[in-house]
Amino acid sequence: MYLEHFNLESDPFRLSPDAKFFYPSLSHSTAKEYMDYVLWSRDSFVVITGDIGTGKTTLIQKMLNDAGPKLTVAKIHQTQLDEIEFIQALLDQFGIDPFHTSSKVQLLSMLNAFLQKKYEEGETVVVIIDEAQNLKPRVLEEIRLLSGFDSNREKLLNIFLVGQPELRDTLFSPQMEQLFQRIRLRFHLEGLGFDEVRSYIRYRLAIASEKRFYPLPATRKLVEFSASVAPFDLPTDLFPDELMGTILRYTGGIPRLINMLCDTALLTAYARDKRQVDADDLDAAIEELQWIPYNERTSYRDGQSGAVAKYKLFVLKDGVNISVENLGKDKILVGRSHVCDIKIDHKSVSGKHFQLVLGQKGYIVQDLDSTNGTFVNGTPIKHWELSDGDVIEIGRYILKYKENDLSDRDDRVRNLKAAHPPKSSLLDKINS
Repeated sequence: MYLEHFNLESDPFRLSPDAKFFYPSLSHSTAKEYMDYVLWSRDSFVVITGDIGTGKTTLIQKMLNDAGPKLTVAKIHQTQLDEIEFIQALLDQFGIDPFHTSSKVQLLSMLNAFLQKKYEEGETVVVIIDEAQNLKPRVLEEIRLLSGFDSNREKLLNIFLVGQPELRDTLFSPQMEQLFQRIRLRFHLEGLGFDEVRSYIRYRLAIASEKRFYPLPATRKLVEFSASVAPFDLPTDLFPDELMGTILRYTGGIPRLINMLCDTALLTAYARDKRQVDADDLDAAIEELQWIPYNERTSYRDGQSGAVAKYKLFVLKDGVNISVENLGKDKILVGRSHVCDIKIDHKSVSGKHFQLVLGQKGYIVQDLDSTNGTFVNGTPIKHWELSDGDVIEIGRYILKYKENDLSDRDDRVRNLKAAHPPKSSLLDKINS
């Protein structure tokens, strides 16, 4: 609808997974490198987890697109199956009719013969199991046994379990110990870091413009472009930098939510005959979606839906508040690395810069031998017991430590919901 208006050739914020729009964030590019290695080394077992909308399916599609022709792939999306139904579904994906028998012995024999044939032909066989958190324990045990098929030298079957964070809880349980030991790679996808949100939006807009451009290597994890046209010909200024803090605050850095918000904001600007999204358009899009800040909808750091932590960090970059982080875990790691609970992707920040450890009176901040040091209230520290209002400084970032007033927060959420009752959509207004 708005493509011609904004000089775009395709929808930049489509919700359906598309490997063409794969954004190489620090977390996603690291996961893909590991997955590529495991795939071609025939190491058999990979588990990829992440919250809804973090890009798990797009990551898998990108890996398969880049893998080349010598690949046979089965994708299982229906996971509410018993053991026999699962093996039948797998054979059906491989183009083998499995429904003339319900004998497990016959089904496994058919599968083994197929895998041996593909191995002799030099092909790698991959099974992608989506929504794997819904698999029954007996089916997971069957998958463990399938991973044992080999040629006396190499595994015949590469298995990728893809699911939501509950999958990790299942695999960590004592009854899954044998399966857990078979896993070659475990990787959990988080939301995008602070600087990555801006880069993600511009990357998708550049792809959607379908102009010729080339990614350039950068010293930091931001995507830069060398284009065959002048930079201003790329529609990367549709979302000014001053909007990024609000976008992060309401999406938590989750790619699917960024897509939803940006698409609605573009539709709003289009309806108002604007050539660029401004703060009023973004606010209208948030109101249209009936959203409240992401970390007030769900405590995404500890996975407890609706949980409200006693402590929080206000994160500011160059004096602008870009995020509010709920603190609820016993230990919280902060730094540039994808393994950190709070990611700050800037060259002045170390991979693991500092950690917050929950004590009896609140959190204690501990510097982890960072390159540029950790400062609290302007003083370099190694160990500091935080008090309400303390300010942690690392590079260009300031993290203000505050205690939550939970009763006040609940009142604000209720008031916000009451102030924005359901209404007709922007699309309805445009069509009318």
